[in-house]
Amino acid sequence: MARLALVWAMAAGCGGREVRLGDGVAGPDGGACPHGQVQASEVLWIGDSWITMTGTQHTGVRDLARAAGAIGPNDDYVVVAIGGTTMAMIADQYNTREAGATKVKVLIMDGGGWDTILAGGSDASVASAGEAFRQHLAKVASDGTVKHIIYFLYPELVTIPGVAALRPVMQQACTASTVPCHFLDLQPLWVGHPEYTDGTNIQASEAGSQVIAREIWAIMQLNCIAQ
Repeated sequence: MARLALVWAMAAGCGGREVRLGDGVAGPDGGACPHGQVQASEVLWIGDSWITMTGTQHTGVRDLARAAGAIGPNDDYVVVAIGGTTMAMIADQYNTREAGATKVKVLIMDGGGWDTILAGGSDASVASAGEAFRQHLAKVASDGTVKHIIYFLYPELVTIPGVAALRPVMQQACTASTVPCHFLDLQPLWVGHPEYTDGTNIQASEAGSQVIAREIWAIMQLNCIAQ
């Protein structure tokens, strides 16, 4: 019970949304989410350093999933994210995993920030990142195994130029995706919380990483993703 109370406390801050852990998690239609439909090895994290640093983005979701019984107590998701990668390179992270024996059913990702950083947030870099994202979404759809995509976008930091321009591009691509794509915008969560960014002002701090984990888990519960 103490463990479940801890998990409830972690999930309670998910943007004001109520989430219920464990058996009987309410799905979008009011029914219970079916268990055992997705294995931990079929959930893939791709992206850049906003997934690898601090790493709680991934481990926080994993621990919530373990506590809720969505995955086994020793199960873990697959993480192939690498810092300093463009959107096209992030798409290849997925392509490499999908080409193997275990197919991807749930994709959790970020991306596009390195594209804009390299070009100082130019319009061309925003357009290029958006086009690479659209091509990636089309490839995922054509492969036919992924059931849900969760994409999260960085907050607006001076060290990541172009985020404001990137937001509508990535959100529109996500909305238009044939595979259900859930867009998580970190900007509203970061407003008034400088402690969510680390000392370099380019990465999430431990506190910020925990926020990302809680928000992703809330999306997964509310939409019956890998429950």
